[in-house]
Amino acid sequence: MSSTEQWPQYRHDVQYSDESRLNTLELCFPRPTTSEHEQLWVIYLHGGAWQDPEIDASSFRQAQDALLEFPEAEQIAGLASINYRLSPYPSHPRDPSTRSDPARNARHPDHVDDVLTAIRHLQQTFAFGNRYILVGHSCGATLAFQVALDRQSTSKPSSEPVAGPSRHVIPPIAILGVEGLYDLPALVKYHHNESVYWSFVTNAFGSVESVWKAVSPTRGDYDATWSDGRLVVIAHSREDELVEWDQADLMHQALVSQGWDEARRDRELKVIELRGKHDEVWQTGVELARAIVFTLQRVTEQGAG
Repeated sequence: MSSTEQWPQYRHDVQYSDESRLNTLELCFPRPTTSEHEQLWVIYLHGGAWQDPEIDASSFRQAQDALLEFPEAEQIAGLASINYRLSPYPSHPRDPSTRSDPARNARHPDHVDDVLTAIRHLQQTFAFGNRYILVGHSCGATLAFQVALDRQSTSKPSSEPVAGPSRHVIPPIAILGVEGLYDLPALVKYHHNESVYWSFVTNAFGSVESVWKAVSPTRGDYDATWSDGRLVVIAHSREDELVEWDQADLMHQALVSQGWDEARRDRELKVIELRGKHDEVWQTGVELARAIVFTLQRVTEQGAG
């Protein structure tokens, strides 16, 4: 790239798989990198209850713009926002799904398989290894922790082939969950009078509650699958009208029970309080950017590498 080119640079609709039209991602390169080994990538997973076609990779743009205004952006080599296949949503008022569309008929593990495939594509293309922060909003936070729990992910690339789309995915150095869904049975129970919660969980995972438990980040064994993980940040707003603070509490309790702690530097756990409603956090971008900056600061203080 020429030094006369304009920065930041953006790439849209980058295809990482031919599974469907939604297997694309967006990229941002803040500036030319001369010391990439010291920098980090930020990878974003959008929310939308695994099914909303109006929330996609572009939903990160406001936060991305805000983030690049912070001095901590100097630590970023690149940013990516991932699209993935969505669950059926035939009742959507403006863009209902159809049975013939492979992009709109996903069921677990399709969503996380797509995310793993996208991360593998990025790691193979840009060779950043574990030097990335995986950020997820709402169900994107669920997906972020499912990446860390994927048993085919590996701390180091292997010379042996591993079956499945997740082979050679190196887990992140840190995870930031924002307004996350961490315990699906508890979420559905809390909203037992609101059928929409049962509906979107069922569309994504089926109707068997034991499956909901098995896929919930609160039930994961992070020592077994994410031994190199350094930092988890749980960011939540008490103004969130869709996802109760209980979800953040349950995730915090689950990690504490596995030895994560605010005082540790190798398995550090932080909870930060955001402001705004569920979608305002990403729609305005400021609060999401603030949470990412906090996470960048913590990883840098630990010493990324």
